[in-house]
Amino acid sequence: MDSSFEFAENIVNIRYSDLPAEVVEITKRCILDTLGVMLAASSLAPDVKEIVEMVKEGGGKEESTIIAFGGRVTAWMAAFANGTMGHPLDYDDTHDPAIVHPTAHTIPAAFAIAERIGGVNGEDFITAVALANDMVCRLGLALNKGLFGYGWLRPVVLGFFSSTAAAGKLLGLNRDQMVNAFGLVLNQVAGSLEPVHTPGSAFRAIRDAFSAKAGVLSALMAERGVPGDRNSLQGKYGLFNLYFQGDYDPTRLTAELGKRFEGVNVSFKPWPACRNAHPFITATLDIVKGNGIKPEDTEAILLAGGSFAQSLCEPLEERRRPKASIDAKVSLPFIIGAALARGKVVLSDFTPAGLNDPAALEMAQKVTFRFEERFNTSGIEPALVEIKTKDGGTYSKEVEFAYGHPQNPMTLDDLIAKFRDCASYSVRPLANDAVDQVIQMVTNLEGVEDVGAVVRLLG
Repeated sequence: MDSSFEFAENIVNIRYSDLPAEVVEITKRCILDTLGVMLAASSLAPDVKEIVEMVKEGGGKEESTIIAFGGRVTAWMAAFANGTMGHPLDYDDTHDPAIVHPTAHTIPAAFAIAERIGGVNGEDFITAVALANDMVCRLGLALNKGLFGYGWLRPVVLGFFSSTAAAGKLLGLNRDQMVNAFGLVLNQVAGSLEPVHTPGSAFRAIRDAFSAKAGVLSALMAERGVPGDRNSLQGKYGLFNLYFQGDYDPTRLTAELGKRFEGVNVSFKPWPACRNAHPFITATLDIVKGNGIKPEDTEAILLAGGSFAQSLCEPLEERRRPKASIDAKVSLPFIIGAALARGKVVLSDFTPAGLNDPAALEMAQKVTFRFEERFNTSGIEPALVEIKTKDGGTYSKEVEFAYGHPQNPMTLDDLIAKFRDCASYSVRPLANDAVDQVIQMVTNLEGVEDVGAVVRLLG
């Protein structure tokens, strides 16, 4: 039997009372974190405004809110509009071993459906997001190769299924309907790796719009009895055989399904940059703060890492002076230059002014890279940073788990501070009271009677 049946059975049957307390807590943090990231993207991310305007031009039934911009459109188009804001800042949560961004796919779909239905309580919403995040992480963990192993952009391709899972759970689909929804979404899956190798492409930024919309549409069609493929994951031309050449371990898909929830292993991002840059940022800031190194003291910076880090450093001159925000977030020399220049990495570093900041660019010119085979590991690679100072000193640090990883967790206070900072960039300014209310509601979401109130405060 195709594993889509097992996932469907699990999603349909699991209730809030089945979730361990840790799963509930981490899921609430994922929701708050993702909402904040979306608010910041509403003004900072190129192309979002144009897409939202296009969505509003289409009109339709006013049922789901467009976050930050306001206005209500059909559920699937709200999911599309809000999906454009999940990843452009590269600030959304990740599951490092699975190489996926779980919540950026689930939140736009889940809130769109919740508002369409009306009266969805916090317990049911948490359950839907937790199950969807668990599914996408398991799909990623089953694959044997890294991000560049198959030609497809893994977080995008797999996110089509988690957005469908979240929408289907909230709609109350039965097992056969959920299987149909997965079969319908299979035929909408896309996401080439080409944008990663094409600086300036918008797709890598707005990618989650497509999976969120597809998930909502597939779940709604299945609810109405539209049949889909019955072997969407493991069929001859299902997800794993068609997109990933059959190179996966099926035992990882459903081991301890319903008992172990992979969402607890997500990493939160304290800095708005590619997750693979975070071990390097952690090491750099630890060296600088631990030894009182100032920008003017710095002679040279050596970064040592594996193949993924190498891809973030080459071509070196382009990575030292990226032209677009989304490219800067995958340009290690620039990121480390900014960290050294100001002792932190913040959203403003990736604005047009930040990309042209003389201090950051000067530091970036001092960054070089050395490949070391020992750093080639699955998931997020460890990092080594070595800083040489003008007085002849050499300081180095190797980091395996960046700040924000479950083994080096981000505190709730830091996560809330991140949300407040992100909210300050909302395209439509938010009152401090509204921001406070959202934080209070999401951190206590299990007691909220209608989660639609959360997005309405933000729209």
